Amino acid sequence: MSAGEAAVPIAEPYLCFANWRYDQVAGRLILSGFPEHQVRLEPRLHQLLNYFLAHPMQIISKDQLMDDVWPDTEGTDAAVMRAVASLRKILQPGLSEGPCIETLSKRGYRWTLAVELQHLSAEDLPTVMLPTAVLPAESLQAPPLLWPEARMHPEHAEQVPVAVPVPQPPYEVPKRWPHLVASTVLLLCLFVGFALFLVHAGMQARQPVYNKMVNFSALKGQERAALWSPAQQWIFYQYQAPDQSEWHWLAHHSKSHKKVVAAQGFSTISRAVWLNTDFFLFQAEKNGQCHFYRQHIDLATHQSEMLMPCQQVVSHGLALDGGRLYWLAQDKETGQVQIWQQQLSDLNKGKAAELLYQFAAQYRRPRHLLAQDGQLYLVVEKDFYSDSLFQFDLALHSIRWLKDFAFDITDLSLWQHNTLLLSSTEALLQFRLSSGKVIRLQTAQTGFAEAQRVGEQLLSSYATGHNSDLQLLPVLAANPAIPGTTQLPWLHSSKNETRLAAMGDQIAFVSERSGNSQIWLYQQQLLRQLTHFQGQRQVQQLLWWQQRLYALIDLQLYQVNLSDGSLELQDINRPAQLTVCDERLLFTQWTEKGWQLWQQQSNGEAQLLLPDITAVRCAPGGQLVLQQLGSDQLKLWSGADGKLQNLPVQLNWRDTVPEQWLSTRDGLYWVAKQQGKTRLWQMDWQSQTVQQLALPETVTPQALFGGFDERALYYQSEVNIQTDIGWLSQSEPTKKPSQ
Repeated sequence: MSAGEAAVPIAEPYLCFANWRYDQVAGRLILSGFPEHQVRLEPRLHQLLNYFLAHPMQIISKDQLMDDVWPDTEGTDAAVMRAVASLRKILQPGLSEGPCIETLSKRGYRWTLAVELQHLSAEDLPTVMLPTAVLPAESLQAPPLLWPEARMHPEHAEQVPVAVPVPQPPYEVPKRWPHLVASTVLLLCLFVGFALFLVHAGMQARQPVYNKMVNFSALKGQERAALWSPAQQWIFYQYQAPDQSEWHWLAHHSKSHKKVVAAQGFSTISRAVWLNTDFFLFQAEKNGQCHFYRQHIDLATHQSEMLMPCQQVVSHGLALDGGRLYWLAQDKETGQVQIWQQQLSDLNKGKAAELLYQFAAQYRRPRHLLAQDGQLYLVVEKDFYSDSLFQFDLALHSIRWLKDFAFDITDLSLWQHNTLLLSSTEALLQFRLSSGKVIRLQTAQTGFAEAQRVGEQLLSSYATGHNSDLQLLPVLAANPAIPGTTQLPWLHSSKNETRLAAMGDQIAFVSERSGNSQIWLYQQQLLRQLTHFQGQRQVQQLLWWQQRLYALIDLQLYQVNLSDGSLELQDINRPAQLTVCDERLLFTQWTEKGWQLWQQQSNGEAQLLLPDITAVRCAPGGQLVLQQLGSDQLKLWSGADGKLQNLPVQLNWRDTVPEQWLSTRDGLYWVAKQQGKTRLWQMDWQSQTVQQLALPETVTPQALFGGFDERALYYQSEVNIQTDIGWLSQSEPTKKPSQ
C-alpha cells in the first residue's frame, strides 16, 4: 500500500436514481451492473448534483443555483448552463428514459428522477483503495440556503426499500509509473484544495457577525427612519406617540441622550436626506396635501419650511446625488411607478421636475430609492408578495433588472461601493452588484424594518413585542350587524398567527408558536403541527381544493400532506392569488405581458380566461368578482356570456392585498380605513347595498379569511407594532490574558 492511499471501508449510504448509485459525500458515481464504470465528480459538479438531489421535483432558478452553489464572484448564467450541460453528459449513460434535469423556459431547472436511499454496511462491501485527499469544505456539503427548503420531520421519515449491492471486482495493484503520476496529481490536489480552503476560510472570517444589540431610544410608540447627523452627534428620527396619529421629528443626542421633539406633526413622513450640515429635506403629508419640506437641525426653534408640492409620499423614495434630487412617485391617473428628478437649486423656483422613467402598468407600487455615483438603485413592488431590484444609469438613461425577491424588502441602503444592504423582517442581506449574489448577515435578532451602515455599526429600527391573533366572526345573513366576536382558544397564543383556510371541521392556519412560521391543522378537537420548516418560509396563502390542502409558499404552490406535512410542488408558475369556485381552481399571475386570470384544467393544463385581472373571488350562479389592473371598480363577470357588470365597491389593487377582501354566499366583505381606523364593510348580493358592519371598538381587523361556502368569517387582528431604534455591532475579540 502506497503512502498516498489508505484502505477505506465504504459504509456510507448510496443514493440511487435511474441506473446510478451515488456516494454523495465523496461525489462518486457507480453505474449499476457495470462496477468498472465509475466517475468521480469535480467539486463544482459534485455540489451541483447534491443540490439537485436535495431538491427533487422542485423548480430551481438560475439565481438560486448562483446564490447557493457558486462562490461570490463566479456565479453567472453561462457558468450554470455549462455545469448543468456537463452533469447531464456525465449522467447520460445511466439513463434509460428522458433527461434527469429538465429545463423549464424562463423558470430554471427541475430534477425529474425518483431518488432512493440504499443502505450499505461495511460488512456488505469489499475494502477498496481510495486516495486520502483533503477536499475544500465547500465540496463536501452544500452551502446553507438563504431560505431553507422544507424537510420531512424525522418522526415521519419515509421507509424505502433496501437494494442489494453489486459485488465489486477484485482490486489490482497498480504499476509503479501510474502510481508516480497519481502521487503527483494527489499532491497538486492537496495543494489546490488547501489553497481553496484558506480562501474560503478567509471569506468566512471577513464576513461580519453582528451579535451585539444596543437599544438607543426605547420610547413608547413607534420610531423609524433614523438619520445620523454629519457632525456625528445627533440622531434624527420619526416618532409617533402611543394613541397618536401624527408623526414628529425627534432629535436624540448620541452621548447625553437629550431628546427634542418638533412641535409640528404630519400624517406621514418620508425618510430625509441631508442638504448640508444644518438642514435636511423630506416629503410629508399634512391635511391631505403632499409637499417637500426643509428642516433645520434645531427642532426647538425652527419649524419645517414648506417647499414645492409632490404627488404622494413614498416612505423610502427620496435620494440626493451630485446636486440633483431624485424621488419615486405614482402617476395620478394610471398608478404607474415613476422616477423623477430636479436640480436642487431649482427646488423652490416653480420649475417643472423631469420625468426620468415610467414602469409598465403591471408593477404594483414604488418602495425604495438609493442614489450613488451616477446610478440609481430602486426596489419596486412587483405583485402582492414579491419585490424587484433595478439599477438606473443616469448618464445613459437606461434601466437594468437586477433580481427578484419572493419576500418583502423593507429598506435599501449602501453597504460599500459595490454592495447594497437590504432589510427584511427575517434578515439583513448583502447584495453584491458585481455578481448578483445575496448573502445573509449574521445578526443578534431579526425583525428589522430599516438598517444603514455607520462605520462598523448598523443603525436600525426593529419591531418588538408585536403579535397578531386569528379570531372568529359569525356572519348571519338575516342580521348583518355583529354585536360581538368569539375568540377560539386554540388559535390564541403569544405569537403571530396569520393565514387561515377552513373546510368543514378542518381548519389550517399559520402560526409562529413553535418558532418559525409553520402550518398547523385543527380537526376534531385536535391541534397539531403539519410542517417542520428548518428556516423561515413565507406562507402567502392557504386553500382547500378537492378535499386537499394547498399552500402558496415563497410564490410556489404546494400540496400539503395532512399525514406528515410533506410538500408536493404543483406545476403552476408563481401564482399571485388563488381561489376555488365550484371546485374550479382559479389563479391570477404576473407576467411580462401583464396580469392574467387562469383556470386550472382537470388534465393539469391551465386555460387563460382574461387579461388584466389582479385578483378574483367567487359569486353566486357561477359568476366571478374581478379586480382589474386599470380600474378601482370591482366587476361581476359571467363566463357564459362574457358580460361585465360594475359593483358598488372600489378597491385599488395597488393599495389593498388579497386577504383584505373575500366573498361568501351572503355577500362581499372587505376591510378599509376610515378616519384613521379600520372598518369592516359588506355588500349584499341581492340588493347590492353597501353597509358598515358594527364591531366593538377594540376589534380592528386587518385581514379576512373564509371560504365561499363556509358560514364562518375569520379575521386577523390589527396590532400596534412597537418599533425602536438601535445599534447593531460586532463583539470585540477576546484578548488573551497577559503572561
